Order: sequence, then structure tokens, then C-alpha cells
Amino acid sequence: MPSDERVELALRVLAGQREAFQSALGTTVEQVQTFLSDHQGSANGKLNRVVAELGPFAAGRIDAERMAHLFGDSLSLDTLTVETIQQARATMTELAQRNHDLFLIDVAPGGDLRTAIGKALEEIGRAFGAVRIFELTRSGSYHGNEHARSLGSFPFVKWSKGERRLAPPLVAVVDGADLRPGLSEYMDGSQKIVLIVRGACTPVPLVRLITPGTFVLQTHDGAGLDRFAAFDGPGIAALVPGTAARFMHDPSGGPDLWDRLTISNLPEKEPRGTIGGMSGAQQAEELRQLKALAARPTAGAAAAAGAAVAPSPAPSDPVGKLATWLLNQADLSDIG
Repeated sequence: MPSDERVELALRVLAGQREAFQSALGTTVEQVQTFLSDHQGSANGKLNRVVAELGPFAAGRIDAERMAHLFGDSLSLDTLTVETIQQARATMTELAQRNHDLFLIDVAPGGDLRTAIGKALEEIGRAFGAVRIFELTRSGSYHGNEHARSLGSFPFVKWSKGERRLAPPLVAVVDGADLRPGLSEYMDGSQKIVLIVRGACTPVPLVRLITPGTFVLQTHDGAGLDRFAAFDGPGIAALVPGTAARFMHDPSGGPDLWDRLTISNLPEKEPRGTIGGMSGAQQAEELRQLKALAARPTAGAAAAAGAAVAPSPAPSDPVGKLATWLLNQADLSDIG
């Protein structure tokens, strides 16, 4: 990948999160190795140890092999279990030792950014898949045909809530003409993505990704990346050319959208030419959307909006009251 100061800047700002992921993975490798050392033992060695402990009097009277199996399961592993755990450990070790290439993507001109991000996360997800295989194998719940594929790839859609909170950041270099970021599916947990834009791009390619809990940043010189990296949640940032808009949507800025969204620069000219299949009219529409999102309502409009949102009356019938109570008590956090 060609040297780019912006790439180095992004990698440096996100180094803490990346190193935390690799450190946690390295620690897990050590724990898996300790488990193997503590529990791995040959069947013959276990049998010989039991025979010696029983002594000559037991010869011909006690089934030493059965006794070894009965009392030794907690201390030794069968060959298949050992091999499976070793494969999982090898996968974790490989990923823990990878350098920037695990977290840095170069999207070829004309390439699909969304596909490239998905493949990179599948590769990183192999770490989570390997940990799951270790846990399943240790508990006796591993099924080879069903779980073995996790070592080859483990897509983001299969990651658990906890795994998404541990996600390391990605940096992707992409042509401005290919910057069509349909990446909202990856904005979960603590996933951070930084896009380094080559050449001209549309004025506000990230505006459609603004949601209440997602940090969204367009910057030209890296301003705001520190806040982006420190945010405890998902986020996407783009280092854009000087012709593009610069803005920051920081979910911690306040309860209202206009408190969270600040615009530091807007293009001087109305977009006219087509970029990456986006017409000038489409680009202008996105610019209008950004301005509308950042606009503060007048005092009269705010008061009218507050008056319009009145609480719904509580149901008067017993069935309605019970239904409301059940819905309020239900934990639907894992439904998605």
C-alpha cells in the first residue's frame, strides 16, 4: 500500500484499541496453552500411573483401564479434543502476531467498499470463532461439521454483543468515486472504521450514517479523530479532500440532534458533476440533508413540537393494563 501520512495518522490515533485487542488475544493464547499443559496427557501414561498406584494386588482383579477412564477425564484430553484446541490456539496465535495488515484495507479502484470491510471483519472474527471453539470443545459441546468453519472465517453478523464490544478498529483506503458507504450494519458495539479517501468524493458521503448512537466524522486534516477514538461506541470517520464538507456528529454532545451535530465547513459551490454515479442533484440533496439536521428549531417551533408529543393515556381496561405491564417488564435486548 502506498505511503500516506493520513493512514499513519489514523493508525496512530487508533493504536490503543488495536493493541488492546491484540494483547487480549495474546493473553487468551497463553490461557489456552496453560489449559493444554494442565490437561493434556497420553492415555498410556494415565493407565500406567493408575496401575502403579493400585499395586500388584489389583492385578487381575481391578480393570485398571476402566479405572483410569473413570478418574482421569478431568485431567487429560482425548486426541481429537487436543487437536481441535491446538487448531484454535494456532488461529489465535496467527492473528495475535499479525501487523497492520489485519486492520488496514486497500480497496482497489472500482472495488466494493462494503464487501472489503465485510471480508476484513470476517478475518478478524476468526479470533472470536477460535475462542468459541475452545470453549465448546472444553465443555464437550463442539460439533466439527457445525463449528469448524469458524476457524476459516467468522462474519460480523455472527458476532455476539460482547464480541462486538471488543471489535478492533479498521482503516480503509478507498477512491472517492467508490465511497458509497452502505456500512450501517457494522455500526454496533465499539466498531470503529476510518476511511482514507483518494481523490474527489461527494460533499457528504457519510451523512446517511448519522444515527443517535453513532459517532460520524468528516475531517480534512484529522481534527476530531481523538474524540472519535475515545468515544465508547460505534463510529465511522472519513478523511476527505478539501472540497468536501467537514462535520462531526458526537452522540455525547447532548440529547438533541442539533447539539450533537456541528458543521465546520461547507463547499463553496453547488455540486454539479457526477461522482461515482451520484449526480449533482443527489449530492446537493445530501448537502441539504446535512444542513437540515444541524438546524436549530425556533423557540415557537420547539414549543409546538413539545406540545404535540403528549403521553398516551394509560389503558383503562384490565387487559390493556396487563399488556402494558408485560411489555414494560420484558427484556427484548437480545431480539434483533
